[in-house]
Amino acid sequence: MSSGHHEEAATIAAAEQAMQIAFLQDFYQTVRDKCFDKCVTKPSSSLSSSEQQCLARCCDRYAEATQIVTKAVLDMSGLE
Repeated sequence: MSSGHHEEAATIAAAEQAMQIAFLQDFYQTVRDKCFDKCVTKPSSSLSSSEQQCLARCCDRYAEATQIVTKAVLDMSGLE
């Protein structure tokens, strides 16, 4: 592999990693916002146990849904 190809591959890998990081940051911000709005009805200095449980379940559902959708997309594209 020539130096130019190696540099191009490194640039592409860095761009892909940056896109993955941006996606994850956006995903987790969305989950936090939606789950917080759903589960925390009266914000205070601490979360009640029911709010903590609701937030945990909500985040788990988003993660599970994302895995299902990702698998379906990969299956449709033939990548898995």
